[in-house]
Amino acid sequence: MLTISDLNNDNRLDIAVVNFGANNVGIFFGYGDGTFTEQMTFATGSGSLPIAVTIGDFNNDNRSDIVVVNRAGYNVMVLVRDGSQPFLTMKTYSTSDGSHPKSMATADFNKDYYLDIIVANTDKNNIGILMGYGNGTFMKQTTLQTGNRSQPCSVAVGDFNNDNLLDIAVANSGTNNVGIFLGYENETFSSVTTYSTGDSSIPYSIAVSDFNNDNCLDVTVANLGSTDILILFGDCHGSFGKAQSYLLGYGSQLYSVAVGDFDRDNWTDIAVANYGRDEVEVLLQPCSKT
Repeated sequence: MLTISDLNNDNRLDIAVVNFGANNVGIFFGYGDGTFTEQMTFATGSGSLPIAVTIGDFNNDNRSDIVVVNRAGYNVMVLVRDGSQPFLTMKTYSTSDGSHPKSMATADFNKDYYLDIIVANTDKNNIGILMGYGNGTFMKQTTLQTGNRSQPCSVAVGDFNNDNLLDIAVANSGTNNVGIFLGYENETFSSVTTYSTGDSSIPYSIAVSDFNNDNCLDVTVANLGSTDILILFGDCHGSFGKAQSYLLGYGSQLYSVAVGDFDRDNWTDIAVANYGRDEVEVLLQPCSKT
């Protein structure tokens, strides 16, 4: 997995990538002409198996920091950029032994203007929440239960009921559903409400956007165990209708999903990594989509 950001404040995009087998995170600094430096690596720990990476300013110094999920290290690692030397300060936060965290997202859940982290702890059947202090450090993890044998593997964030509080969507690969947690004012969340993705579907990756331009956030999920991608259309009140299926063909196993307006028609499109067919597929919405 990789992510893109300006990591050294030179107004040029750089690349950060997790090297799963090498137990490190690599950074390629961009020259601004489509080329990059040789990889600079930062160790994540022996046998840690880093699996996810994202960028955020965790200490409010207007510099991009890095957070990594270590699947076999059972932790989240935050690499804070130092003023004189990049990412000199590293700190890990446990997600509990045997948790095998797989995915994460960052957002300000408690409206204190500090970024927080959520992580899908697959083998503990929960979502971990690490509230940020705004200085590059975080509170000890608290958890939201996703259900017995649910095996959450992907998380996304959005305001699903338009109350200006952030909510959480999670793909539960073990119980074949999407779970929704609605955020409350007191830094707590509702219990999970689930929406089926179909028998043996194994929902594996999730993303959030407004797909039908009704100003209500929807959820899309890529299914590893079936040949379709699903969209659950939101009602602006925190609930979702029955999932609408889009078939992608025989042999499809969908590993990852991303969204964006790829053809600049003001409708959100979907890109999916199709593991079963060794290809990336793009689903463009027609302009007349309703």
